Amino acid sequence: MNIEEFKAWFLTLADSDKLIFLPLLMGRLTIHGRAFGVDLTGEEQIRTFKGLNELQHLISFYFAGIGAKRDRYPDDVFVQALFERASFFGLSHHLADSLQYARTRHNWGNQK
Repeated sequence: MNIEEFKAWFLTLADSDKLIFLPLLMGRLTIHGRAFGVDLTGEEQIRTFKGLNELQHLISFYFAGIGAKRDRYPDDVFVQALFERASFFGLSHHLADSLQYARTRHNWGNQK
């Protein structure tokens, strides 16, 4: 999933939907983190854990900003930062997988 496709979809979500989507995203990233602990070693493992930590930090503070209704990045800036950090740490594939996972786990915009 590329940034423009995701951004176009994400910007249509209501904040209440983002409060469901973001924990799903963080949960899936955590699954990748478990694999990093088993499959990687040395500097590669350190780099991926640092990257995962940066992603979790960005997402969790954005999530809190939604709930508090203040002190959050604009949605498009958040998406840009998410993709840039993932790219910097070599986690673009893991982010794309996690975004796709989270998108398929909820009936977005169709709640009754």
